[in-house]
Amino acid sequence: MPNTLDPKDVEAFLRAHPDFLQDRPGLLAVLNLPHGGEGAVSLVERQVSVLRERNIISRQKLAELSDIGKENDRLLDATRNTILALLSGENRDSLRRIWLEQVTSTFNADTGALIWFNGDAEALEEAKVAGKLVRQGDAFSGVLRPEEMQALFKTEALEGSAALTPIRLGGDVIGVIGVGSHDTQRYRPEDGTLFLDYLAEVIGQLPGCA
Repeated sequence: MPNTLDPKDVEAFLRAHPDFLQDRPGLLAVLNLPHGGEGAVSLVERQVSVLRERNIISRQKLAELSDIGKENDRLLDATRNTILALLSGENRDSLRRIWLEQVTSTFNADTGALIWFNGDAEALEEAKVAGKLVRQGDAFSGVLRPEEMQALFKTEALEGSAALTPIRLGGDVIGVIGVGSHDTQRYRPEDGTLFLDYLAEVIGQLPGCA
């Protein structure tokens, strides 16, 4: 038979360790506490305090989820408008121009890039940097060194962050689309690139991309 705890032993333990519940708010929250008697009020108040803290945390999480939902709605709308604009692109140069216009006006990004891997001497350096960041065809999101920011986005040589994703035509990577910021925390490794991936996929299917 399993050993059973003697209530006297539990009482003795709690008396010997008065801070036991202080470090275990989860346990305190599930206890049944009396509302009367000596010492009961402080325990009840502590339990109410724990539950209040949990309620605050829950509200904060709900607010965060609401903010994420609003941001996703904004990005979805921006993606739709950008795709409609890109449909008018007749060639790679016009697609690049349209994206650079949309990225600041519609996506509210600091800067953007659309780099083609077409052997153009002028774009050789930016294509080289972009190719390293999206090597093996994987998207990138994170901090960039000053020289990388300058090469990709033609900005001042300042540290920043960016999200980049490859553009594919058939099975080949033919370019990179990206957004950038001088805020090193704007685009982080743990952030997804879902909307950017979708845009890159659409661009790869447009007639002007061929």
